[in-house]
Amino acid sequence: PFRWCVRESFMWGIATGTAMGLHRLRMKSHPFFAFNVAFGTSLLVAAPSYYFCFRRREYKEQTIEMMMRANDFRHEEEMPEPVPLGEHPFMEEAAEAEKKLGKEFVAELKERKEWQKAPPMEERDPSKVFKEVGK
Repeated sequence: PFRWCVRESFMWGIATGTAMGLHRLRMKSHPFFAFNVAFGTSLLVAAPSYYFCFRRREYKEQTIEMMMRANDFRHEEEMPEPVPLGEHPFMEEAAEAEKKLGKEFVAELKERKEWQKAPPMEERDPSKVFKEVGK
């Protein structure tokens, strides 16, 4: 089912088989024996490599599906119809948003070192700390 796992496992098998065959030839083994060792090594590496890759990918898919079920995400076909923009609860008129967001504030905080005590709560009141600045 996972073509990526087939490709990856056989690439690892070919690489290790080639390395083992060259090593056996370097150690003055008979070339037929070196070829058999290389072929056996490639299969010995490719089979478990595919198995572990398959299981890892299967586990990732199951985890994603479980997270989507837990967060109530659905596939696109199962989604409800989108809300029209005019009725959307998060969309506001630009003028109303500008009125709310158009204010600027400046915080007048005195710098304090780590060893200094924090000021009392009445001095940390937001109405005293933040001053509105006119545009």
